[in-house]
Amino acid sequence: MEKLKINILKILNFIPRPFYGLLSAIVGIAGDIIAISLSPYFNLSYMISDLGTGPGAIYFNIGAFLSGIFALLTYLHIVEILEKEKINHPKVLRIGKVFAINSCVFFALIGVIPSVRSNIILFAIHGAVALISLLSGVIYLSAFSYLFFKSEKFSGFVGYLPLIAVSCILPFLFSWHPITEWILTFGITFWIVAISIYMLYQKM
Repeated sequence: MEKLKINILKILNFIPRPFYGLLSAIVGIAGDIIAISLSPYFNLSYMISDLGTGPGAIYFNIGAFLSGIFALLTYLHIVEILEKEKINHPKVLRIGKVFAINSCVFFALIGVIPSVRSNIILFAIHGAVALISLLSGVIYLSAFSYLFFKSEKFSGFVGYLPLIAVSCILPFLFSWHPITEWILTFGITFWIVAISIYMLYQKM
């Protein structure tokens, strides 16, 4: 078991961790685009989650699952950087880590539990999973923002990136409207791409 763990870590570490953030965005967007292309009547009046039950459902669901896993690897890398810096806010860092893991795991589960409107149980579970992921997202993003402002390794402007994502999530939480879901999707994608590129540029 220990040997398997070591081999898995070798594979994961073969690619610089910030690249996983870019992969998260790429596979997530690719899954969406393929699913949309296979759903000719799909438009902005539909919830993005509806792609998980349409003609291209398999692509959307796999994209969502892998996107959550890749995002988690990037967030754990961010936590590792902050831990090594020994910022004097261990509780905030622990909150950020726990809720980042929670958010990514539940986001990945969105690809496992589709939004089947004809099945009230699956539909309710899917909604609960999405809600937990988003609420956890608001918490870890807020924690990361606070820690970035206190960090010497992350520059000041980086602290605003998580807040941009939060500002895109909150409207959806209060409306559950298709347009606001599209906005939050773009906001979260922008955040993870931006922070990944920053870490790659800074060789972190």
